[in-house]
Amino acid sequence: MTTPAVSIVLPCYNSAPYLQETLDSLSAQTFTDFECLAIDDGCTDQTLAILQAHAFRDPRFQIITRENRGLIATLNEGIAAARGAWLARMDADDLAEPERLQIQLATLEQTGADVCGTWVQFFGERSGIWQTPLDDASIKLQLLFNVAFAHPSVVARTSLLREVPYDAGAVHAEDYALWCALATRGAHFVNVAQPLLRYRCHAGQITQTKRDALRQTAQRIRAAYALVLLPAALQARAVQFAEYAEPGRTLLPDDFAAYADMLLAIHQAHPVGAAVLAEAWIEAWQRTQPAAQTLPVVGRLRAALPFALERSGFYRKQWIKHRLGQGVLQALQRLTGKGSR
Repeated sequence: MTTPAVSIVLPCYNSAPYLQETLDSLSAQTFTDFECLAIDDGCTDQTLAILQAHAFRDPRFQIITRENRGLIATLNEGIAAARGAWLARMDADDLAEPERLQIQLATLEQTGADVCGTWVQFFGERSGIWQTPLDDASIKLQLLFNVAFAHPSVVARTSLLREVPYDAGAVHAEDYALWCALATRGAHFVNVAQPLLRYRCHAGQITQTKRDALRQTAQRIRAAYALVLLPAALQARAVQFAEYAEPGRTLLPDDFAAYADMLLAIHQAHPVGAAVLAEAWIEAWQRTQPAAQTLPVVGRLRAALPFALERSGFYRKQWIKHRLGQGVLQALQRLTGKGSR
């Protein structure tokens, strides 16, 4: 049996409603030298029957079936079983564009990167394109704030993933932990500026309980990674930085000012990541309690880290909100009746 160039790892847990479309999108890849390791993680629906029928038609698909062990154990099992030099991720409800593997492998060869993701097209209950940072430096900087890869879009060196497998202690944030661990080891990253994966959005993908656990785990990962990437003068404040950067946290105006100073210091150390840092301060300003005292801070940030043109409308709305301040906004809400809803 010849060794395939790519091993696709496809975890499946009660995936019957959308699985056949996913399998068909993989069989239709223009790059054909792959194996797909479809792992039945203790499914109780028709997932296994769908996998078996598809494997009968396309022998590149191999099925591993056993009791439920969870996503992280399933991913690491797939990495251990992979025969290809490259390992591609895929979820059982998403769709790969026909050129996905071909374009990603060409990008990996051209750049010498170890990990390659792509932009993602949302469909189903959400639309739009998730545009992740493209170059190695920007991706590593983005990891200070949040994930920089769409997990099911990634192709990576199998040998590297065997050296640094998914962390069993990072439940619900296993991909974020992996990217930070690989970045710390000096892996070279790249993203393709094309939506080569269609990401299906549907109800029940992540429960509130899982979301809370993800936030706690991500906060721990973010603080540890900050110790590695922050400038030396900020490393003693890594935990505080991670708290300010947490997307679900509301900032006070003084918090925002302190965070702004941190972002500007990071820019001095990593000037090529200006676009990532610009998005970071815009996002933080949005979750800061409205106050006019943020406006001079924003002036400094805007001068050093200008935002993308498409953010202009958002910026104007935020400026008005902060110019009015919390008290005026609350009074307007009471007058319009929105505050009581």
